[in-house]
Amino acid sequence: MPRTLLLLALLCSGCESLFTTWDERESFPILAVDGATQPTTPNPLRLRVMTWNIKYGAGRANFWFDMWGDRTEMPLAEVEENMQGLYDLIGEVDPDILVTEEIEINSRRSAYYDMVMGILENTDLQWAAYVPTWQSRYVPTEGLGRVNMGNCIFSKFRIIGNERIAQVDRTDQDFLTASFYLHRAVGRAEIEVGNDLVTVFSAHTEAYDRDRTNHKQQQQILELMREERNPFVMAGDLNALPPGSIKTEKFNDEAPASIGTEFEQPPYDPTDLQPFYDDYLEAIDLARYGTSEAEQSRYYTHSVIGADQMGANNEPGFWNRRLDYMFTAAPQGWTATDVLQQPGDAGIISVPMDLSDHCPVIGTWEIQP
Repeated sequence: MPRTLLLLALLCSGCESLFTTWDERESFPILAVDGATQPTTPNPLRLRVMTWNIKYGAGRANFWFDMWGDRTEMPLAEVEENMQGLYDLIGEVDPDILVTEEIEINSRRSAYYDMVMGILENTDLQWAAYVPTWQSRYVPTEGLGRVNMGNCIFSKFRIIGNERIAQVDRTDQDFLTASFYLHRAVGRAEIEVGNDLVTVFSAHTEAYDRDRTNHKQQQQILELMREERNPFVMAGDLNALPPGSIKTEKFNDEAPASIGTEFEQPPYDPTDLQPFYDDYLEAIDLARYGTSEAEQSRYYTHSVIGADQMGANNEPGFWNRRLDYMFTAAPQGWTATDVLQQPGDAGIISVPMDLSDHCPVIGTWEIQP
């Protein structure tokens, strides 16, 4: 981030801070639609859960930091159209709980569209627990401007607690860049489900670090899971590959222009997530993930480029690695799990490839096996 632009912005800002800081653990408001009512099903045994990084309602727009284009913002009509596609797919899945990352409520690049209220008003989900991970009044880089982006947990059942838990920050950036950068956090929502209280964690760990921040953040998440006393699901984009992944580098969607820049993909270490799989149950377990690239590709969840674009390996864009997960702890478990890569998966008719650079992971969470 250019120092001169940052210094100029600081000088022009007066005493009002340009960026927000938070406590290590902090409570945040709970949002709900008008007339929200608790479902009448007594003590449901299972819940439909879905996690999805929605790329701030940008669909397949090529933004400057992906190094495939130069977009910095979208007009409102484009955001509205993209969000309608998200609403449609969410409606098809009809989750009881939805965990989202890269969701925005007041950002210049997404035309200041409130995506949290948008999902509440356009789906059957009634409550929302939003926590910010990037909240700046003005970010000078590429004219990004105001940003308010974070993680959000949605639920058909009443959310009674919403907590933001700070993650460790990167140490490989200068002070000014770090000040305006994302400050990752885990969201923790407590939800009343019948006579039970369950917890849902939302996570989105670092993507471009060179100092192993991502791994440190994973360790923090593991500690939160180990400390949790309620039945829980931890879901989100961990920017890490499953153990045993065959494809670990030279991805088709990595722009040649990114090589040598701050947006070059750091090396993945597929052993990083092994402790999660050792102690917890993932929606797509390692036996199902398989031991060949052909088997594993069915469960990939991420691609920077879409199907209408040729990538670095001269192949059309398609999902090329798995970054998104849902974990729970025994005796809870999973049934009817899937990765929604394309129409027909789990009976959907929407085209996930057009809606985000990540596709959803879904599953039925067996709270009382």
